[in-house]
Amino acid sequence: MTEVKDNPEPQDGPGEMKVSIGRRWSRRAAIGSGVVLAGYLVFPLGVRVWKRFWLHSDAPRIAFSPNDTWLENLHVNEAYQVSFTLAQGELVEIQPPDTGANRSRIAAWLGNNRIDGVLLAGGGDVGPRLYGGDPKKAADVNRARDDFELALIEEASSHNLPILGICRGCQLLNVARGGTLRDLRSSPDLKAKHFNTSGHKADLAKGRRLAAIMDTRHLDKAQSYHYQAVDQLGDGLRVSATGPGGVVEAIEGSSGAWVMAVQWHPELSVSDARQNALLKAFVEAAAKER
Repeated sequence: MTEVKDNPEPQDGPGEMKVSIGRRWSRRAAIGSGVVLAGYLVFPLGVRVWKRFWLHSDAPRIAFSPNDTWLENLHVNEAYQVSFTLAQGELVEIQPPDTGANRSRIAAWLGNNRIDGVLLAGGGDVGPRLYGGDPKKAADVNRARDDFELALIEEASSHNLPILGICRGCQLLNVARGGTLRDLRSSPDLKAKHFNTSGHKADLAKGRRLAAIMDTRHLDKAQSYHYQAVDQLGDGLRVSATGPGGVVEAIEGSSGAWVMAVQWHPELSVSDARQNALLKAFVEAAAKER
């Protein structure tokens, strides 16, 4: 005899199951988006709080002219803060509105903030007007930032402060010393090799300070994202590294104060001992100015 169950539970039909699954995925997507947004908003605050506990009280203070392009919204400037904090250097932001291109105001700011070195970060292209280039072959040019950083370089140089340029900072340092830039976009091959997420190889010149600091003559992977590069070398500078196609990847002062600039991004390679050695060498040079 077959047993008959009282009030059997109704089974969901195919349509109801799809609605249920859709609702679950919608909730998960909403939760995931909320977590991402919260992380995006909280990350900069977390970096600031972490810096206070990680930095030594006597860490050298480094003027930091940050990236001002749309990449700022992706927290690229926090990457500088993290990598230099690990190297025991305190980055102090300075931007064009703070002083303009007025060297007297820049000098006062440097003194008031007890600055020991200057970091020139990445960003948009350097204005071709500054070196006689084609104005049509440039993107994200910020004239106010160009003029401000040129004045900052001049003032820092007058006090023999250590200077480190990264990406755009390398290009601007060369222009500040009377050099010129080339546009890699005119060569599809060079454009592809020097602006990609895979990076590229770089050869470091023998007998240069950079090779001594990084303890190598060859890098297998330089995180490089640039369309402009050094062409005619500026006064008092020498080439310290080249990349694919013979493109200049690093320059340094030939004498005098500690001055160095690279086209790649060492701040994005905090797990790489050689890249960290470069940041630490700059921080140590700044510490000697105290």
